[in-house]
Amino acid sequence: MKRVGIFFILVFLSSCFEDDFLIENRKTIGHINNQIAFLDMELLEENKPSFVLELQSGGKFKYLSVLDGFLICNAMVTEDCMGWHNAYLQNYISKNDLLPSKNSGRRLWFRVSGNVKTLYKSDDFVGNPFVLTNAERILSCPVNYQVVAAPVPLMDTVWKMIGFVDDKNKVYSHPACESRIIMTFTSKPLDDYPQNLPDGKRIEVHTGNYLFNLTGRALSYSVIENSNKIRLKYLSSPFFILGVRNYVMHDGPTTLETIQKSDSLFLLLSTDTLDYELENNILKLQNSKKKLNAMFVAN
Repeated sequence: MKRVGIFFILVFLSSCFEDDFLIENRKTIGHINNQIAFLDMELLEENKPSFVLELQSGGKFKYLSVLDGFLICNAMVTEDCMGWHNAYLQNYISKNDLLPSKNSGRRLWFRVSGNVKTLYKSDDFVGNPFVLTNAERILSCPVNYQVVAAPVPLMDTVWKMIGFVDDKNKVYSHPACESRIIMTFTSKPLDDYPQNLPDGKRIEVHTGNYLFNLTGRALSYSVIENSNKIRLKYLSSPFFILGVRNYVMHDGPTTLETIQKSDSLFLLLSTDTLDYELENNILKLQNSKKKLNAMFVAN
């Protein structure tokens, strides 16, 4: 009879021990309320990918491991959420390698709330287990910049997009947080391209998204002398090979917000003549035909 009693006691203790390891049943050691975090991924046992959040506010917790990614996936609205993020982030954080993602400029931004749970020594998580109660994507981010009272040349300067602006230079559309739109009016001649502009040179554009309308083409420009106008022309490349991505490109999946900003930029550049204003380190491009304006800062 004693042996039977001991057996049931051991079974009871074992079940309590297992319940204690369930994330929801662990002791809550902190609360996160409406804080900004970068989204990344980690590999758990059996190479199972899972989400990890990197808090940006500082404090006691930096990394939080999200064992249930439903709220994150729900905010993304993708068919294959985990696979999509795996391909998008292209980087895993491991317990022994807490280095920032090599693509940190493209990581997704979230505003999160939830409960931080106890981390056990036997856990193989990057950060403390985290029970999400709310996850909201941050879709666009203002660009921090300062006006520098010094002349900056139009050519061979990397121009970072501040946003699309109205006639009073007020930004009404900021870039997506996970993209970095930059443009350079290079000094690279395009003399070997058929039907190039006189003294036409290449514009390099990077948006964080494929610009399919530029596939196999180069964007040529020339500044009209003694004016504030830039001629533009799209040129078919004599060197283009179908399937070879060699122009305005970006590896990996993208987000709807990045696509929309990219499409708007292409609309801005879809003209034969752009007006421009260059003052100090601020460049404003104006497409009067489409009534679309964008502002850039020297990067």
